[in-house]
Amino acid sequence: MAQGFLTQPASSATGTSQAESGNRPRASRLRAILAGLFIGCYFLFFTWRGLLVYYTGDDLMNLSIYLEKPVSALVKANIFFWSPYYRPFGGIVYRSLYGIFGFNPYPIYVVFFAALLVNLLLAYLVLSRLGGSREIGAIATLVFAFHGKFDYLYYNAGSMYDAFCFLFSFSALLIYLRARGQNRQMGIGESLGFLACFICALNSKEMAAMLPVIVLVYELIWHPPNFRSFRALCRWTIQEGRMALAGAFCVLIYLPAKLSPEGLTGSPSYVPHYTWSQYIGDTGVYLAELFYRSNPSNVLGVTPLTPLQVGLVFAVLIAVALWMRSLAVWFGLLFFVIALLPVSFVTVRLGFVLYLPLAGLALYAAVCLVRMKDRLRAFVPSFGAVSAEHASVGLFIAVAVIMSVISYRHWVRAPDPHYSPYKLAATEFPRLYPRLPHSAKLLLVHTQLDHNWDLVFLLRILYRDNDLYITLLNGPKEQRIPLENLGHYDHIFTFQDGHYVELDNTDAVRSVQQNLLKVAHPSEALGEAVTIGKPGALQYLVKGVQVGAPDQPGYWTLEEPELRFRLSTTEHHWFMERFFLPRESLQQTGPLRVDFYVNGHLLDQAVFAKDGATLYQHDVPASWLKTDGFTSVRMYVHNPFITTVPGVKLGVLLTAASFNPPLPGSPALSEHH
Repeated sequence: MAQGFLTQPASSATGTSQAESGNRPRASRLRAILAGLFIGCYFLFFTWRGLLVYYTGDDLMNLSIYLEKPVSALVKANIFFWSPYYRPFGGIVYRSLYGIFGFNPYPIYVVFFAALLVNLLLAYLVLSRLGGSREIGAIATLVFAFHGKFDYLYYNAGSMYDAFCFLFSFSALLIYLRARGQNRQMGIGESLGFLACFICALNSKEMAAMLPVIVLVYELIWHPPNFRSFRALCRWTIQEGRMALAGAFCVLIYLPAKLSPEGLTGSPSYVPHYTWSQYIGDTGVYLAELFYRSNPSNVLGVTPLTPLQVGLVFAVLIAVALWMRSLAVWFGLLFFVIALLPVSFVTVRLGFVLYLPLAGLALYAAVCLVRMKDRLRAFVPSFGAVSAEHASVGLFIAVAVIMSVISYRHWVRAPDPHYSPYKLAATEFPRLYPRLPHSAKLLLVHTQLDHNWDLVFLLRILYRDNDLYITLLNGPKEQRIPLENLGHYDHIFTFQDGHYVELDNTDAVRSVQQNLLKVAHPSEALGEAVTIGKPGALQYLVKGVQVGAPDQPGYWTLEEPELRFRLSTTEHHWFMERFFLPRESLQQTGPLRVDFYVNGHLLDQAVFAKDGATLYQHDVPASWLKTDGFTSVRMYVHNPFITTVPGVKLGVLLTAASFNPPLPGSPALSEHH
């Protein structure tokens, strides 16, 4: 089988010239190179934007886990692979690149994509040997190269475990198949290389534990023992089955620690449930991923196959394998089933876990397609007139077109890194505080990442301090602290208007309840008067105001602006507001009709018909005001100025607002009422 792949076709005995015979290998190599370039470009066309993705939550969690432990523990875990250490080869990649490049995601993604591209080459080399021809290898690699439901893999370097598991598993298979294709057992060097690759695959992801079973299946299919002779069976076990036995021994010493509470099963989602219903349910989801049964309303984004549909799919696959009578087809089908077993009894995952098993189905499909093409050439005269080389090229092009259409239809675009909440946090916190004291206590009131621990991981990595004490007030339920139990924090942050801002930390409870922004000088503390362009003005603006440069003398309001004040006494119950009305806006709107509300009470319905600088003032009932919290003033503009920017409607150009003591002789209402 493998020798047929390795050797070039001999020239025919019917007078083929030596020149023609020499040209065939060159043409074959050229076709192989062109096919390889196409597959690489096909893969990168759909995935290259993943190189620009910022850190994901998985990246931050993984990097944080590895940084918490000393480098010596990471090195030992890669050597003593039976330890409970979490996927230590991924730790080598994360820690090495972090140590060299710092908090920079792009080197990690470059290495990750390099591994994905190398995997395409390995897939071709291995599947060509298993399928018996370069043609089968090329088509199988094309089918394997990209799947539209694997976006979690291509756009998340936290999935590098799958990429490196594939890389080392197929490297081990390549070493094995090169020897077995020559009808010989591996030498000492090859055996050590196989085991080294296998251990690296185990250190990358637990799915590699199925490799000894896959090797055993290969031997049973292509080099079966004589089951009728016990002596022959023992001899076969020692010779043909020895690498499967060596791999099984590695798995036996590997699994106990990995399945212990200190290992993977410390997380409920990794606890296996060896039941038929679990297997069928998980398989139904994974087959739905392969068949693009997309359903955004479901948790995993697909409509799972029912148990009956799962049975029908496997019945069809088995029937086709029986019809084809191909060892490679059977191996591809069994490879898919065996490689999928590690994730078939745990909490179901997204489709990216099919990355390794898909190679088996790709081999299955490629062999079937080539067989059907060969039978058409044999039984249909019009196809038989086409040369074998042209038929192979035509089949590859046809599969490429079909795969490209399917892939483009189901292609999920990469997330835009400019809108990454991780990138925003990593940019803004160092600007607020380039350094923090060791073990500083941080309280985060609202963030873009309240639903998980990602911001905790990010800040500890960013400040290189695993001892940062961080409380997410609205984060995961298991770590929330009741508001009344908050102690003192060195810094309190919240997220508002698209940015992280710091709150006053004098009294955490009061600061959180009243959203008290921290000011550089006490004289800028929130009070009874605001003047746009003066220090501390921004903390008076709650919403509905287009904030400009800090020294700008006026800010445009939108149709529903809201301001807030802190009153020292309710005796200051005369509200005043200064703003500017341009003639151009009044020409469009006519007299501007504005409602004023104080702490939810309708204060006034005013009309402003004159352009230029405007003063509005009105007496406020003292009973509406309070000194133990904010006093809010809200405006509602009935006929705002509609700008050329879609969706933007402007009210007035605000310059100042304040609460003042009663003004002697002032009218009860503004002259503009």
